[in-house]
Amino acid sequence: MIIMPALRLPDISAWRSTLAPRRLLKFASVGLAATILYALCAGLFASAGSRYLSPALASVAAYAIAAIFSYLGHKFFTFMSAGSHQFEAPRFAVLTGFGLAAAYLLPMVLVGQFGLPVAIPILLTCILIPVVNFVVLDRWIFSGRSAAGLDR
Repeated sequence: MIIMPALRLPDISAWRSTLAPRRLLKFASVGLAATILYALCAGLFASAGSRYLSPALASVAAYAIAAIFSYLGHKFFTFMSAGSHQFEAPRFAVLTGFGLAAAYLLPMVLVGQFGLPVAIPILLTCILIPVVNFVVLDRWIFSGRSAAGLDR
């Protein structure tokens, strides 16, 4: 008698928990608040400090402020992570570095090279960065979650 091994379906339970409506809502609320903070600061820095800050530097300064808010909000609210800051903060810094590069390069290229209004790269930063951040935060930075599992 030949016994066939059982056909294994792909494990999608990890993605189910990632896409849980509650987590998406939490992510969206923290992300929206950080994005609004970024946009307000970037607009303020670019207009009020235009003699002192280029649009690219204004964007980077605003992104740095929003990143601190974002780290704390996602760690303690969105993902309720019990992981240590020593593990998660450096990873978040790497993610933020990529976001900062985008926040710097988009205005530098779009405003500096193509003469577009500063609102265009700010808007692009507000849309592209959150999409990438959700996946990276869930899968790489706050993958430990809380011991209680209250975020499910």
